[in-house]
Amino acid sequence: MAPSSTVKLGGATLLAASALAASPSSYGYGHNSTTASPTPTITSDASYSSTTFNASAASTYLPLTDFSNEQLAFLWDQVGSISTAAIHTTVSPTPEPSVFPKPSYLHPLVPAYVSEVESAKLPEDFLWGVASAALQVEGAVDAEGKGPSVWDFIPHRWVNSIADNTTADVAANQYYLYKQDNARLKALGIPAYSFTISWPRVIPFGKGPVNEQGIAHYDDFFANMEENGIKSVVTLFHWDTPLALFNSYGAWTSRDIVADYVRYAKLIIERYDKYVTTWYTFNEPQYCNWRFSNYPYGTLLPSYNGIGTGGMKAEYLCGHYTLLAHAEVYQWYKNVYKGTKPMSFKNSANWIIPNTTSAADADAVTRVNDWNMGWFGGPWTDGDYPASMRSTLGDLLPTFTQAEKDMIKGSADFYALDGYTANVAAAPPNGIAACAANASDPNYPTCAVTAIVYADGFPIGPNSDPGATWLWSTPGGIRPYLSFIANKYFPKVASKGIVVSEFGFADPYESSFDTLAQILWDLRRADYMQGYLDNILAARALDGVNITGIFAWAIYDNFEWNSGLGTKFGLQYVNLTSQERHPKASMFQFLNWFKLHGLDSTATANITAPIGHKRM
Repeated sequence: MAPSSTVKLGGATLLAASALAASPSSYGYGHNSTTASPTPTITSDASYSSTTFNASAASTYLPLTDFSNEQLAFLWDQVGSISTAAIHTTVSPTPEPSVFPKPSYLHPLVPAYVSEVESAKLPEDFLWGVASAALQVEGAVDAEGKGPSVWDFIPHRWVNSIADNTTADVAANQYYLYKQDNARLKALGIPAYSFTISWPRVIPFGKGPVNEQGIAHYDDFFANMEENGIKSVVTLFHWDTPLALFNSYGAWTSRDIVADYVRYAKLIIERYDKYVTTWYTFNEPQYCNWRFSNYPYGTLLPSYNGIGTGGMKAEYLCGHYTLLAHAEVYQWYKNVYKGTKPMSFKNSANWIIPNTTSAADADAVTRVNDWNMGWFGGPWTDGDYPASMRSTLGDLLPTFTQAEKDMIKGSADFYALDGYTANVAAAPPNGIAACAANASDPNYPTCAVTAIVYADGFPIGPNSDPGATWLWSTPGGIRPYLSFIANKYFPKVASKGIVVSEFGFADPYESSFDTLAQILWDLRRADYMQGYLDNILAARALDGVNITGIFAWAIYDNFEWNSGLGTKFGLQYVNLTSQERHPKASMFQFLNWFKLHGLDSTATANITAPIGHKRM
């Protein structure tokens, strides 16, 4: 080919005529095989220009500047067909029962686990309630100007990514039933509700214009909570990243996400701070590992920032920018906005015990803790990652500037733990050192093997639903874990306090039951509730751990991410056809516990149910 040159025209790089004219016959252009034409005859239409294209050479993001209704419709076309509920307007509440159906003496509630705390009382300012998340309960996914999140997209477009192939399109339909739900919380005597705001409901594209209808909904939601005397505990982000930000720059794999998230957070805080008791910036940033890194990059979602098909590169970029976004919001809230409410983020981590008494298994426990808690432990340390992560991951783990470390350090007012279960950890067969030096090792980078059985093969506790294979009922683990966090792993937590921001259980095969009678007596979940609550109280009353709050997951059955609607965590059953809610035995177990250990006004008397004999 003849030498080529390039020219810029309208922002596009065009290949000059000499390159195409070098050998017209080889391209099928022109009519003379021996004489080069000065201009390639691609078409006689002068309105066309020509260029070369190479998708792999793309080095910039897709600008997000079109916030039109047509662009929003395009995003929903990307998701696909949406299901809608029969109820699609806000429902005015009907009167709640004065007495709820509940367990009786033929099978009373589960008795106390820890007899030493049966008479212990919680302080007046102890905060407790139930929890949910917008994506999992709201439904109305495309109603009133809402934009799609990545979790609206995944169930529709990623084949078999959801165990039962359900979606969150309708879920519990809280978007239209929130007034009845709040009336129910009041009738049950539940003083606080931990819920989340949907980012794409208030800013449909993740950036750009604010959706007036979305704001109006949350305005009324907060006002109704206040009318019912229920404290609002608010999480700003629970994994429902606006889909448009994945399209534009790869969402949490790009530093651009920090500014967009901070702008959204400021909007919500400035508008609703007067209603809120506690703020959480993020729910379980550890999801960057077991959810975000596994999204379908390069097939269904764009692959930006060198992440390929996801994996560890996506995981650690996600964690990095999450920490920066959290810290920036915290510093703004405390130092600029002068906010006074406590603020933190919720951590997903569990009690880890060694498989044997060997030093190698003890090291494995430490590494699991570093990758679970330490990864996001900067607010409680020097603002940086654990040394074990840095030495193992090397350049795969992004670095903070000193200014960023200083911003992260101290950026939490208390420690929030979503502690559901326990695990056994062992060193890998080839040893930790060999594993940590080999990025292709199947146990890399944690280089610890976790299990749900003891060394002798016996399980650590009763199993949960097949849709939650990670979850086993281990109430005895939460007590030493709380003490370990406050007194050993993060000593600065001791003076700040811990909130158990989530704990809950999925009764096995609950979705297969045919009758309400089968569903409502959820014995394994009731047992889990009593065991966890007693052990949390024992950590406070007997071990001196400063525990300041407890929230049970979940207010009712909901969409459980990759497990779909078939895995049930609710303290209330939701009929997915009629949308009726029915309190289960576990709800009364939960409420009776606070009736016994809280103030007399903690829970209404009409929910009191018989308790079984004391355990020997």
